[in-house]
Amino acid sequence: MSMFNFTIEETNLIAIYKTDAKGKTLARISGALPEMDDDMRTIAENASRKLAALTEAEFSLLPFTPADETDG
Repeated sequence: MSMFNFTIEETNLIAIYKTDAKGKTLARISGALPEMDDDMRTIAENASRKLAALTEAEFSLLPFTPADETDG
């Protein structure tokens, strides 16, 4: 799976909650779901499904850095 399978919104969300391990990152996103509005919850749920499909090795190779507002 490549970074291109994640939308910009999903990548930005993952960057906020990212830790050194996929499971911890998923737990942090899951823990924040009750505080999210419906649109953000949908993004988080989609990102979580995609993250869950990654191996730990794949997860560790992906930077998940937030997109700069000036990125085109």
